[in-house]
Amino acid sequence: MVRTDNRKILSAFAKAGAALLALVFVSVFCFTCIYPLKVNADSEVIIYANNNQTNIGPGDIIKIDVLASSFPGITEFGPVEFSFDTEKAEYVSYEIGKDISNYYVSGTFKEGVLTITGRDQMMNTGADGSGDEDSSASFYSDDQVVLFSVALRVIPGSTGDVNAWINKTGSFMAGDKNVSIRSGSRISVPIKRSGLSSDATISSLKIRGTSISPDFNPNITEYTCSVERSVTEVQVSVLTSNLWAAVVIGGNQRLNTGDNAVTIDVTAQDGINHMRYTVHVIRRESNIPEDSSLVDLDGKTYTFLDIPEAVSVPDGFYLTTKNINGFSVPVYVKDGVASMILYLYDGTQAPGLYFYNSETKTVIQYDSDNMLIKDSAILRMTEVPADVIVPDEFKPATFDTGTIILNGFENDDGDFICYLSDDSGNKDFYYYDKSTGSLSRYRFADKKAELLYSYLFDVFLVIAIIEAVIITIAVYIIRRLVSDRTNPRPKRV
Repeated sequence: MVRTDNRKILSAFAKAGAALLALVFVSVFCFTCIYPLKVNADSEVIIYANNNQTNIGPGDIIKIDVLASSFPGITEFGPVEFSFDTEKAEYVSYEIGKDISNYYVSGTFKEGVLTITGRDQMMNTGADGSGDEDSSASFYSDDQVVLFSVALRVIPGSTGDVNAWINKTGSFMAGDKNVSIRSGSRISVPIKRSGLSSDATISSLKIRGTSISPDFNPNITEYTCSVERSVTEVQVSVLTSNLWAAVVIGGNQRLNTGDNAVTIDVTAQDGINHMRYTVHVIRRESNIPEDSSLVDLDGKTYTFLDIPEAVSVPDGFYLTTKNINGFSVPVYVKDGVASMILYLYDGTQAPGLYFYNSETKTVIQYDSDNMLIKDSAILRMTEVPADVIVPDEFKPATFDTGTIILNGFENDDGDFICYLSDDSGNKDFYYYDKSTGSLSRYRFADKKAELLYSYLFDVFLVIAIIEAVIITIAVYIIRRLVSDRTNPRPKRV
C-alpha cells in the first residue's frame, strides 16, 4: 500500500515538473518572438578589407570593400583609417555602403590615408522625429556590412602586390554603449597581368543631377534615368576599369522630350574588345517635378502645374526658374515685386495663376479685374470694413485707369482714394494719383483737431487784439502823465 502511494507521489511530481518545463519553454519562446535577441553591443566586431578581383594589371581599377563583420545597431563610428601602398596605387574615390545610405558619412584623403567617420542621421531627430536619440532606430545586421568601398588605380609599371589595411578603427557606438572592435589582417592584391589590357568595362557611371536604375554594375549595360523638361543636356561621368581604355559618349546633348539613348562606347587597350553601355534618359514632358507642391501659411496645399501658353501674365513679369519648397519650378517674376506668379491647383477650383510671397508664405489668386501691382506689393480691392469710417467729404466713385476700374471714393478737390489689401493681408486706404498712376498710403486729416485749432486760433487772436488795445491805452496814459510832469501847464493867476 505504501509502495503504491509512493508511486502516485512520484508520478505527481513528474507531471508537475513536466508542466513547469513546458511553461518555461513557452515563456522563453514567446519572449524571443516579442523581443528578438540582438548582438550585444559589447560583442566584438571585426573591421576588415576585402577584394575579389583577379587578373589585375597596371592602369586597372582596384575596388576594395571595407566591411564590418556585423552591425549591432551602430549609431556612430570612426574615424576609420584606410591605408594602402601608395608606391603601387593611387587613390581615386570612395563610396559609402548601400546598407548605411541613411548615415551621414564624411571622408578625407591626406598623405596616403583615407579617413572615414559616420553617424546615423536618425540620431539627429530620433526615430519618431521628437529629437530624442533612440539607438533601436539604427540599422542592425548579424551579417557583414560594407561600410565603404575604395577605388584605387594601379600605377603604370607597378609589379608585385598592392597591399591595403585598416590601421585605425576609432570607436563604434551603439547608443551609449561602446562596441568592441578589432581590425582584420591586411590584404594583398597581386598584379598579375603585364601585357595589354582586354578590359572594356567601366567601374563607375554617373549622370549629373539624377540617379540611374538599376544600381551600376560593370556587367549591366542598360540603364534608365529621368530629367526635367528644362534639361536639354546631361553630363556623363565614367571611370574606365583600365586607364588606357578609350571612351566615346554620344547622345547626351540636344535631348528631346521622351526617351533619349545616351551611349558610352568603351574600347579596351588591346583595341579588340569593345563594350557599349546605354542610358535611356527620359526627358519629362512637363517642366514640373513629379509630386511637387507647396503649403501656404494656413496649411493649404497647392499643386504645381505647367503654365499654359495661352495664359497671359501682368506686364513686366518674365519667366524664370525658382526653388520653392525644395522643387525647381517655372515662375514669373518682376524686379522690385516680392511676390511671384505660379500656376497652381488647389484641389477644388480650376487651375489658375496665383501670387506667392516666399517670405510670408501667402498665396493669393490672381484677378486681373481686381488687382494693382505696386512697386513692392500686390494690391487688390477690398470692401471697407464696417468699423472703418470714410470722411463725409469723400463720396463713392469709380475711376478707369485704362487697365482696371477702381472702386473707391472722391472728394470735391478730385482726390481719389480706394481701400486695398496687400499680399501680406494688410489693409489700408491708398491715394491714387490720376496724373501719374502711382499709389501711396492715404492718411485722413483729423477734422476735429483742425476745428479745435481754428477755435483756439480765433480766441487767441481776440485776446491778442484786446491785449494790444489795452497796451496801447496804457502806453498813451503813461506818456501823458510823464508829459504833464515834465512840462507842467502854467497856473492861471
